[in-house]
Amino acid sequence: MSAARLGLALCIATLGSACIPEYRPPTLAEPHATVKVRRTYDMAAGTALHELLLVDEHRALAAGVPASLALSPRIDALLVHPAPATFQMHGRFLHQETQTVLETYYQQEMYFDTESYDCSSGFGTNASHRTCTRQVTRYRQVPRQHWVSRVVDVTDAACAAQNRFTPAADRVYLLQFNFQEHQACSLSCFEQVPGEGQTFKNLPCPPAPPE
Repeated sequence: MSAARLGLALCIATLGSACIPEYRPPTLAEPHATVKVRRTYDMAAGTALHELLLVDEHRALAAGVPASLALSPRIDALLVHPAPATFQMHGRFLHQETQTVLETYYQQEMYFDTESYDCSSGFGTNASHRTCTRQVTRYRQVPRQHWVSRVVDVTDAACAAQNRFTPAADRVYLLQFNFQEHQACSLSCFEQVPGEGQTFKNLPCPPAPPE
């Protein structure tokens, strides 16, 4: 795994959206498709629910609500570019605890070093070429560790699922994220085709070529 992907994975593991690049959606004047993201949870745990939707590893939706609201379905909509894309939905239930953790910090330290310099003398045929040494003072950052109290997020249940498809311009799609339990969830995709009256027909989303 590349360093960039490893860093992204670490961010996603904690749903730390600040370290994930933001998705740039198209404007209404640009070619676009509409994607509705509906989330349902069969359980709730902890005190908070954090959600993250990635489009090709870019943050398109980030939300946080009390865990007590998880059992009520919620839906958001966003504009996406009409091109093959991987949609990845993450849900994480958590609570916070005060824990004593080992923290690394850096302290400036002075040390003595020896350096060489040209100490030649004389000119022309009387020149004497010599190299001398002298002691110099330098500084460096030295890692230190100490125990500190920190409020940390503790995961109670988490799951992620993805779906890759090809949105088409001026079409509407529904991504249905269903969270059953820890590490058990799904992300289904449907194209919503207008039917009679105000109804929609949910058709399978058009597949996308492999990444």
